[in-house]
Amino acid sequence: MANPAPALAAALIWAFSPIYYRGFLAKFDFLSFNLLRTSTAAAVLVVPALYLWGFSGLSFSVLSGVTTLACGDSLFLLSIRETGASVAAPVVYTYVLMIQLAGVAIGQTVPYANFAAAVMVVAGVYILSRGGEGKHRARGIGLAVAAGIVWTVGQELIQASTNAGGNLASVTFTRNFSAAVALGAAFLITRRSRSWPRGLAAREYAVIFAIVVSDLVVGSLLFVYSISTIGVALTVILTSLSPLLTQIFAKALGKESPTPRDFLGGVLIVSALVLAVAF
Repeated sequence: MANPAPALAAALIWAFSPIYYRGFLAKFDFLSFNLLRTSTAAAVLVVPALYLWGFSGLSFSVLSGVTTLACGDSLFLLSIRETGASVAAPVVYTYVLMIQLAGVAIGQTVPYANFAAAVMVVAGVYILSRGGEGKHRARGIGLAVAAGIVWTVGQELIQASTNAGGNLASVTFTRNFSAAVALGAAFLITRRSRSWPRGLAAREYAVIFAIVVSDLVVGSLLFVYSISTIGVALTVILTSLSPLLTQIFAKALGKESPTPRDFLGGVLIVSALVLAVAF
C-alpha cells in the first residue's frame, strides 16, 4: 500500500517555513537571508554529497540552483515580505500548473482539465489580489507569479540533472552551493554586509538554522523520496496542499490574519493544482 506520510510531512514543512520567513525578513534583507538559507543548506549537505558524489548532470544542477534558489526564492521572499505567507504561498504554487501547461510549448497533449484548472487559478489569484479590505496587492502578487515562472524552469533543470545520472545528495548540494555562490557575489557587489542584522542571539540563529534545514534539506529529501515510492502525481497532489495549510497555520498561530476571501482564493488555487495533476 502506498505510504503518503513522506509527502504529507514535506507539505507540513513547506507550510510552516514561509510563515516564519516573514518574521526573519523583518530583521534580514531578503538577499542576505537567502544567502544564509542556501549556504546553511550547502554546509549541511557537503559531507553526504562528497561521500555519494556523482558528477553526471551537475551543470543542470548549477543552473537550477542559480535560477530556482537564488532568483526564484529571492522573488518568493520579497513576495512574502510584501503580502505575507498566506497570500504569497498559494500564488507561487501555481508553478505546478505552469509546468503542466508548459507542455503545450513543446508539443505535448495537455488534458482539458488543465485549462479548467488555469481558469480556477486566475480566479484565485484575482481574489487574493483584491486584499482583505479591498487593497490591491499587485506588487506582492506579481513577485509571487514571477517566482512561480522561475521555479517552473528550475524544476525542469532538476529533472534534466537526475536524468543525466546525478544522485540526490550531489544534486541537492550543488543546487544550494551554486545558489550561495551567486547570492554571495551579489551580496558583495551590492555591499549588503552593512545591512546584516547586529546583535542577534545564538537562540535566534538556532531557530533560523532549524527552519532552513527542515525546508531546504529535509523537505527536499522527503519530496524526492516520496516520488520514488508513490509516484510524481500523488506526491505533487499531496504537497500542493501546502499553501492552504500555510493559510490555516498562519491564522491559528496568530502570525497573520488571512480573511475568508483569502481562504477562498487559496482553496481555488489548491483545488486547481490537484485537478491539473490528478487528471
